[in-house]
Amino acid sequence: MSNAKPYAMLVLVTVIWGATPACGKILSTSLSPLLITGLRFACIAVVLFLWLLLSGQRAQLKMPRRTLLLLALMGFVGITVHNGLLFTGLHYTTATNAVLIESIGPTATTVLAFIFIGERLTKLGWLGILVSCVGALCIVTKGSLDVLLQLRFNVGDILIVICEVAWSLYIILGWQTHGKVKAAPLNAVSGAFGAAFCFLVGALTGSLEVYSWSNTALYGFLYLTICSGLIAFMGWNWAVTKVGASKAGAFVYIVPLTGALVGVLFLGESLHISQIIGAGLIMGGVAVTVRSKVTIRQDKARNEDLLEKFPELKAEMSKDSLKG
Repeated sequence: MSNAKPYAMLVLVTVIWGATPACGKILSTSLSPLLITGLRFACIAVVLFLWLLLSGQRAQLKMPRRTLLLLALMGFVGITVHNGLLFTGLHYTTATNAVLIESIGPTATTVLAFIFIGERLTKLGWLGILVSCVGALCIVTKGSLDVLLQLRFNVGDILIVICEVAWSLYIILGWQTHGKVKAAPLNAVSGAFGAAFCFLVGALTGSLEVYSWSNTALYGFLYLTICSGLIAFMGWNWAVTKVGASKAGAFVYIVPLTGALVGVLFLGESLHISQIIGAGLIMGGVAVTVRSKVTIRQDKARNEDLLEKFPELKAEMSKDSLKG
């Protein structure tokens, strides 16, 4: 049962993130992208810092300089770049283009995991990613080949591409923190860095703006901060350290599925047969990827450390050595 908890958390997080674009779209008419992101993660950081201090966990905030630099980089790429470009890109591109481009996320994660941490999926795992990708395409294109053939890239499309690569890098960096820092201080410190970068860049570019304000905007901000931010980011970073970057990245394909359901249930959009087929392919692909094995590139200098991060792999290799 304990092995299922990280996967259940990944599902919950992606369900939460599926409703995030709707809230973000509403809030983007009230605040500029960098102001939304900065305020959101500043609030998250304050809550987490207070919780750590009041619960007597102040010692967890004492980290080596190298770890602090790693968290600062996570805050920049995963918060400032990813969230800032996501909200900005949606001003210049269609929702269909944005969701379609976001489908490169798990593939980018797998490639970066291979380059930076030597994490490899088996052929079965790659097949699962391919199946999930086809399912995501089926949903966002409504089964129409013309949508793919007529896709035109603009500034917004390029921003979304950079946004997804940044998110994949955030996943890889989060995996590197395993054993060095727990989820709460990780999100508190990286959130503080991310918010600071947002305010700094926004101040330098004059893009910290308030367009208007309403109760609807307030509710959207609370959802983005508490659910999509505090709960989702802590849950995501915890789960990544348990299952690995490649497998966690595959769950991103659930976001278009939950996004479609939010549209049907709350925005009155119709459900097409292509979306039902796509949903089945997404879930099937994720299941295949989760069941596939992860191997780690052999490196004597860090082999023992990597095996400690994947107890299942360590046990399997021990069995193989006994057989030999």
